[in-house]
Amino acid sequence: RFIWLIFMEIIPVIDIMNNIAVHGKSGNREEYKPLKTVLCDSSNPIDIIKKYKENGAEKVYIADLNAIMGNGNNFSIIKELDIYKIVDAGISNKEDIEHIRNLNICNKLIVGTETLNDLTILNNENIILSLDFKDGKLLNYELNDILENINKNIPLIILDISSVGTQKGINKELIKNIINKTNNPIYIGGGIKDENDLKDAYNLGVHGVLIATAVHKGILKLKEIIEKYK
Repeated sequence: RFIWLIFMEIIPVIDIMNNIAVHGKSGNREEYKPLKTVLCDSSNPIDIIKKYKENGAEKVYIADLNAIMGNGNNFSIIKELDIYKIVDAGISNKEDIEHIRNLNICNKLIVGTETLNDLTILNNENIILSLDFKDGKLLNYELNDILENINKNIPLIILDISSVGTQKGINKELIKNIINKTNNPIYIGGGIKDENDLKDAYNLGVHGVLIATAVHKGILKLKEIIEKYK
């Protein structure tokens, strides 16, 4: 398929655990440490989001790690963050969606295959579906079962959990494989190493890239890459 993209969204990520921003690596959540970043001398989510906005970000991806792991949540601090928010809060069924919508903490909810247990949710146009891969395997489902059941307007995030925080580069074959099977908008996250990964993603026809580690280490300048792919 041919997609002529005018732009590719650059969406910074923040992982929140116990009300602080943490540095995620390979999905080993019990080992996550408070975030250290070149953007500011703080791991307070409010400070991080302020810096994201100062660097041109209009939207942020938030993973509420407590909610995903089922041991509490960070909803009160997420609600305080003044930016367009897409949030993964460990949704598993329709009741979860209604509950979180009623709390009014975000603009768009992410449903991840890691926690999803009701495929009828995939008809809901107001969600984003995260295809959660670990060690090359989609968590809990067969890819084709998901793609057959999904509303064709729902954006898909290809999230390579094993690569999160590692900067080992994007999995081009995996991305190509999914792009060839669906016309849903595709976003990718996990393992972004450098500018070459962004170019590759753009050339593959990806609609947006979730990024954190390369920005926090100063390898990629958030303001520059947002401007470049606008």
